[in-house]
Amino acid sequence: MAPTETRRLYYRAALKLLALGLVLFVLQAMVSGFFSHPETDTALPLAISLDGFEPGEMRLVQWAGQELVVLRRSPVMDAADAAHEERLYDPSSRLSVQPREARNPGRTLAPGYFIAYARGTDLSCPLDLVTPESAAAAGWGGGFTDRCRGSRYDFAGRVYEGQPARRNLEVPAYRADGARIVLGE
Repeated sequence: MAPTETRRLYYRAALKLLALGLVLFVLQAMVSGFFSHPETDTALPLAISLDGFEPGEMRLVQWAGQELVVLRRSPVMDAADAAHEERLYDPSSRLSVQPREARNPGRTLAPGYFIAYARGTDLSCPLDLVTPESAAAAGWGGGFTDRCRGSRYDFAGRVYEGQPARRNLEVPAYRADGARIVLGE
């Protein structure tokens, strides 16, 4: 073989190895991104004070690269949830992602509050809060809707039947510590 042919052969082999390495790198990044979860990533703990929350008030909080919704439920919201429970897809939250201790009707460790990732379970679209008063005209009790396909959830993040979403909103692991909740411990 001539020296130029040998050099071309080496260049081709090097380019093919480089392309293979790039493909493997992209594949690894996609797989790790698919299986990563905010609670398994190393995130610093975050304490959220519950002081100053008015009944019916919702706040968005950033933690572990995700947005969380923190809602202080009002008695009207609790009554709306109870009145429409028979219309929920998974009212007992058997199929939900949530801490074991939060398997209760309010899906919470802090009574009167609801904490969840602020994304719908269908297409991970942002959520909007719909008050019971504005939802009454549409024939439901209010709660959350996602901005993409309009899936409806009650004030405990439980999805209604007949919605594009089939899973309740995901509740992160946290602990209630008096007048605050602590994420990431």
